[in-house]
Amino acid sequence: MEGNNKTNFSYLNRDGEWPDFHRSGLELLDDGSLQLYSVPLLEGELPAALEDAEAPSGPSGIAVAQDGTIFYTDPDNDRIFRIDGCDASIQVVRCIGSRLEPVGLNTPRGLLIPKYRPALFVADSNNNRLQIFDLSSLQLVDIWGQVDSANGTQPGTEPGRFDTPWSLDGDADGNVYVVDYGNNRVQKFNRAGIVVPEFWETMRQAALLSRPSGIGVLATQGATLLYILDEATRSVFVFDANGNTANDSAGNPITFGSGVLQTPMGIAASEEAVYIGDNQLRRVLSFKTADGYSFAGEAVGYQGPVAALAFDGKGSLLVHAGTEVAPVRLTIGKGYRTRGLMWSEAIQVRQREVYWHRLQAVIKRIGTEAHLRLFVHTSNDQADQPSIDLVNADAFSDSRWRPASSEPFSDIDDLFLGGDPAFFLWVGALFSGEGLSTPVVSQLRAEFDHESYLEFLPAIYRSPSPCDDVLLRFLSLFETFLTGTEESIRNLSVFFDPAVIPAEFLSWLAGWLALDLDENWDEAKKRQAIARAFDMYSRRGTARGLREALRFFAGVDAVIEEPILSAEWWALPAESISCECKRTAQSQCGCKGSSARPKERTWDETENSVLGVTTMLAPAHPQGAVVGATATLDQSHLISNAEFGAPLFSDVADRFTVQLYRGQLNCPETLDRVREVIIREKPAHTTYDLCVIEPSLRIGYQARVGIDAVVAGPPEPTGIGDERGAVLGGQPAARIGAGNILGITTRVG
Repeated sequence: MEGNNKTNFSYLNRDGEWPDFHRSGLELLDDGSLQLYSVPLLEGELPAALEDAEAPSGPSGIAVAQDGTIFYTDPDNDRIFRIDGCDASIQVVRCIGSRLEPVGLNTPRGLLIPKYRPALFVADSNNNRLQIFDLSSLQLVDIWGQVDSANGTQPGTEPGRFDTPWSLDGDADGNVYVVDYGNNRVQKFNRAGIVVPEFWETMRQAALLSRPSGIGVLATQGATLLYILDEATRSVFVFDANGNTANDSAGNPITFGSGVLQTPMGIAASEEAVYIGDNQLRRVLSFKTADGYSFAGEAVGYQGPVAALAFDGKGSLLVHAGTEVAPVRLTIGKGYRTRGLMWSEAIQVRQREVYWHRLQAVIKRIGTEAHLRLFVHTSNDQADQPSIDLVNADAFSDSRWRPASSEPFSDIDDLFLGGDPAFFLWVGALFSGEGLSTPVVSQLRAEFDHESYLEFLPAIYRSPSPCDDVLLRFLSLFETFLTGTEESIRNLSVFFDPAVIPAEFLSWLAGWLALDLDENWDEAKKRQAIARAFDMYSRRGTARGLREALRFFAGVDAVIEEPILSAEWWALPAESISCECKRTAQSQCGCKGSSARPKERTWDETENSVLGVTTMLAPAHPQGAVVGATATLDQSHLISNAEFGAPLFSDVADRFTVQLYRGQLNCPETLDRVREVIIREKPAHTTYDLCVIEPSLRIGYQARVGIDAVVAGPPEPTGIGDERGAVLGGQPAARIGAGNILGITTRVG
């Protein structure tokens, strides 16, 4: 394997596939990590009755209904038990009689509840038939394999008849597959109960099965796979729904379990694994489908006989020992194999010798007893690959392998390589645990031609030494201690980016911007506040900036007004002179003509200077104290020419109002928060008025129409002379504006 990067390190797990690595007992996860194979884990304690229980003479059955009710057989006592799906109570199914009755059972074994039909199928083994019971009433509704009532319990060899049926399972199309143990065959029935003779004929021609004893059916990716357990060859063979063999990529029939299984009985298949019981090992064995049905390990915690296996639909595997003891549960994927290993082909990163410096594993541990031990070897000869012994406990016994430490479980995941420069590197790793723990390795990083701390020492320390590379190893140890610090320095910019900075540093970053973060904010708002702070500071002290701050920090939309911006002073209109020009000559009135005749006097427009409507009176004289006019003892002050006009604005300058609608102040603390934001954001020399806009009409408080309540907006003024409104006596009062000039043609009072 050759690296293609231009850096001084190479990641050995590329694209999450670990190319050119071999592994045994390890499982590749979806994220590209490697861990020990997952296996089922026993829930609770193993029942004492199973510890010394004898191996069953044949399989039993387990079936799970949609409501969670579990049925299981007790072959030796001709009984079927029922575990209630609601209260988990266990009772014998009384409606199904003894072997002496017409519908009685004689050594019942396999069970099936098909998805297409609410019925319980029972392999009535020594009666050589299948009995079908309605699931709700448990009344007998059909019998398969029985020709007539007189000879119905006798075995038969023709298609559709049975000789000691043992196990059965069904597919998504409603087909039922039955292991006809006495006839050494597997029969297929369609959902109408009609046998399909060509199925077994096709399977028989493959000449693979010797003594079929169990079956598990799996529907996956639109196909149906049949896993047939063969008692004689102690293997599992895979077929499709038509009886044809399922083949691997080389075209060979798929088979597994040989060499591992001893006395197999009971089988259940899922997309992840195939589970098989073994009564000599007294274990439940797991085979991973994704890795070519490789042996994954034994279920953790279960040690006892196995007569049947089934899934409960809730992530657990049910194990039945074949006795009256209720099945136990194994949680799938919660246990782990106790040992696994990986090793690489030759790793080359340059077309020259390199100084191999460091091997680092990116690892997390599940459980307290998860261990990882690394092994390395370097050489200039690609054929000098150290061997792996998969049989012995010490798989890395080859002396060319150099372990990370002499201690087996030192858990060193950061290894100094050192040594002479070499072309090739080999890497190995041993995973171990006690069944509840596993290391999870997501990456291996090989570093080479590293610029160590030795480069920063005087040249004398880089000279060849009889102590070999002791100083380099010593300095590399300190480099490891400081790796985190150096990495933080290289990534210092991350700590100034509010989008990616670790949450615990948000307050620290806010302090750089003189920003106080509210501890009640969630993390997203804290990051947003920091990101917006600099931009908001550019508008601080303005009405826009204050509105934005109130919206973000207090959660209110305010109306902010500055009275000085709309202040206009009322003044008497000035006289204007219009003229009528008759000749073209320039005159003093600005008209053309040799002579101009003045017309009657007119006045400047006053529409923008309506007293009490668009204007206001001056609070003080623009000149300050004027003797004989505005100078009042102890109430006046003199001003300079530079301050001329300032008294006119003394009431409105440096003031603003903040108006809020009552509906925004539902929380009592909101108003206090608003005041805090205003005081913090406003210019220091300004004063403010906070006004809460109340509703204009409130029953019981403001409800006098025409006096203190307004309906549909402000009232229209009553026009003088309007017969529909009020009429003043005497002459109509003058209206300022149209032809009535206060102090000139109009008087008040």
